[in-house]
Amino acid sequence: MFSMLQGLLVHVSALARPPVRRVLLKQIYFTAIEAAWLAAVTGFALGAIVVVQLHDEYGQSRDMALRLLGSLSFVELSPILACLMMVARSSSAVAIELASMRIGGEVNELKRMGISIKSYLMLPRVLGVTVAAMALAGVMAISSVLGGILFASGWDASYQLYALERMLRLDEVVVCIAKAMTMGLAIGLVAVHAGFSVQLQASDVPRAASRAVLRGMLALFLIDLAWAMIR
Repeated sequence: MFSMLQGLLVHVSALARPPVRRVLLKQIYFTAIEAAWLAAVTGFALGAIVVVQLHDEYGQSRDMALRLLGSLSFVELSPILACLMMVARSSSAVAIELASMRIGGEVNELKRMGISIKSYLMLPRVLGVTVAAMALAGVMAISSVLGGILFASGWDASYQLYALERMLRLDEVVVCIAKAMTMGLAIGLVAVHAGFSVQLQASDVPRAASRAVLRGMLALFLIDLAWAMIR
């Protein structure tokens, strides 16, 4: 995986080419924009659940419950949940697409035409998934805070919206984006590796999808553990 990442970094300059940028934008659209509503709804429900549990079940004050929600959502819950959503929804799709291209001979045809596989197929997908992970984590975190504010404050939610700076800290926002970036990078690398490691048999396509999902989930939890140990 590290050698693959190093190889992709060498080809970053390929993003200056319009065909590569189009593949990147399509990957971001399918992975992030189409799933943004799901991340928003999930985050909203998550915020409401956390605040209700903290406020009603454990007796936390409204302000304390919202501060805890902001910390939990940005630092812990939103990055891992958004990336798990991506693994379930997009990892298998990337692996199946690349595996089908390899088995169907499209990869060899691109090589014959002198097109770099790393520049045209691998780089935009890995980068697109990474960008999508950061975007979805941000959407889920913000939605969870809004959901928590609404359920905690009701009609007084406007007051809490003006006091968002008390709930959120810059370092927590940075950790959220950084965790999502590393997790998204791992998801993209695992999915691309699973798609290209198939044998030239059609029966290997579903296996590639399964490997992308299972190994992607394993990578997410290991990265989350590493972040917990660092912090």
